[in-house]
Amino acid sequence: MSALDIRAVSKSYGRVRAVQSVDLVVPSGAHTAIVGPSGSGKTTLLRLIAGFEAPDAGSIFMNGAMLADAGGAMIPAHKRQIGYLPQDGALFPHLTVAENIGFGLTGPAEEKSRRIAELVEMTTLDRAMLARWPHELSGGQQQRVALARALAQRPKLMLLDEPFSALDTGLRAATRKAVTQLLDAA
Repeated sequence: MSALDIRAVSKSYGRVRAVQSVDLVVPSGAHTAIVGPSGSGKTTLLRLIAGFEAPDAGSIFMNGAMLADAGGAMIPAHKRQIGYLPQDGALFPHLTVAENIGFGLTGPAEEKSRRIAELVEMTTLDRAMLARWPHELSGGQQQRVALARALAQRPKLMLLDEPFSALDTGLRAATRKAVTQLLDAA
């Protein structure tokens, strides 16, 4: 069974066709890259998969279960078990690093603290950063915090939308390699 199955998905914004009749099958455990020029619909496709947008046509399945179709059937984003890491990381500026990572975690405080500690170690962040604010971090540190937050709820599928584009070339290559290893382990 495929982890992700997209069938003839289209999405328009007014007269602009952002995604047109996309078919994509991603097997479980695979790393798949969606490439194309700026404005070709890559982010829109990821947002459709994540559940932030609804398709105008077609359907999206994950592990055989329908996530969305053009008929209006749609599982909400927060129930899809999909991690999403946007281009800018989208950290909450009013929350500390620990609060950003733990955002959305439920359960007892002790359990949340254990999960946050596990993610800090997994993403090779310094535990001393937990009390810092996002503006006190480097770009690479912010991306690792955003990744930890995206992994916090143990998603079945991870979507990364050019998360390293704002990093310099050397850091981008090192971070890409580290994230690939991290996702394999997770």
